[in-house]
Amino acid sequence: MNKIIISFLFIIISFPCYSNEIQGLGWLVRRSVDPISTGEFYKKILGLPELRRRDNLESKNIMLWAGGYSVLATNWKGKIYPKVNSLEDAEIIPIFRTRNITSIKSVLKQNSIIPIFDNTKKDSTIYFLDPSGFVVGVRPSVEKTNLSSDIAADLIPNVKNPLGYIQDLGWLRMNVSNPQILAEFYNEVVGLDILENNEQDGASLYLGAGIMLELRVGGKPRAMRKDRKEVPDVWVLRGYNIDAFHNKMKRYNVPIINELALEGGKLNYYSDPEGHVFGYQERNEFDPNNEFSQRIEDLEARKAWEIDELN
Repeated sequence: MNKIIISFLFIIISFPCYSNEIQGLGWLVRRSVDPISTGEFYKKILGLPELRRRDNLESKNIMLWAGGYSVLATNWKGKIYPKVNSLEDAEIIPIFRTRNITSIKSVLKQNSIIPIFDNTKKDSTIYFLDPSGFVVGVRPSVEKTNLSSDIAADLIPNVKNPLGYIQDLGWLRMNVSNPQILAEFYNEVVGLDILENNEQDGASLYLGAGIMLELRVGGKPRAMRKDRKEVPDVWVLRGYNIDAFHNKMKRYNVPIINELALEGGKLNYYSDPEGHVFGYQERNEFDPNNEFSQRIEDLEARKAWEIDELN
C-alpha cells in the first residue's frame, strides 16, 4: 500500500469513536456475478486503492481501501439479485466524500455514467450505478459543522486518493420504514452514537472515522433472511470482544443470521427490526505465522484502538 495511504489510515482512525467495543465501520461487502469488473470500476471512477484480490476458480474478489479502516469488498456470488429500480430498493448506499464535485461530474460524463436523481429529498449527492447495479453516491464534504464525522474528516483535508477528487467513504445511506425505531435500535442495542435526529424525516448515527449511518424515510421492511448471502450488499462493524457483543444481541433477542469462524477472526451477522442485515467482526491479533492476521488495515486499526485505550 502507498505510504501516504498508510499515513492517512493511521491519522483518521486515531480519532476516538466509542466507549464500548465498537471501533467503527470495517467492511462494505457487495456480491455479484462479476466482482472483478465491479472492483475495477471503483478503482477507475473513484480511485479507490486496491489492497488485494483473488481471481481463480475457487474465489473472486477485490478488496479496496475506502478510507479510515474501512474496506469495500466486491465478492463473487453466482446468482442474480433483484434489480434496483430506485434508491429506495437499495439495501445500503455508500456515499463517498469529495472535495471537488466538479471533477467527479466530469469523470462521470466522460465515462457515460448517467446519474440517478433522488426524488425523496433534495441534497447535493450524485447517485449512479456500478456495473453490477449497486447504487453509489458522491457528496461534497460538509464544511464548518460540529458533527463528529465532519470534524474527523476535516482533520485530514489534504490527503487524497490517487485520482485526487475523492477523500473517503463518508456516509452509508439506508432507506427505512421507521427511522425512529431503527435509530433507537442502533443506538441503544448496537451502541452507535446518534449525531442528528430529524424525527420522522430520518436520523444519523456515527460509524467512526468520519462516517455517518443515515436512516432515510422511504424504504420497506425486508423479509427475514436465513443467510448473509441472501443479501447482495451488507455492512460490517469492526470491533473487539465479539463474544460480549454477541451475548448482548442475544439478550435483546436480535435475530442471529450467521456465526462464522474465519482464518482471520470471528464474524457474526444479525438482523435489525426491519430485516436489514449487518455484521460484527473481530480480527485476530498479529501472528507472524498466520498471513490472515497480517493485513495492513487490521494492523493499523488495532494500533489505533490500543492507543485510544491508553488515553
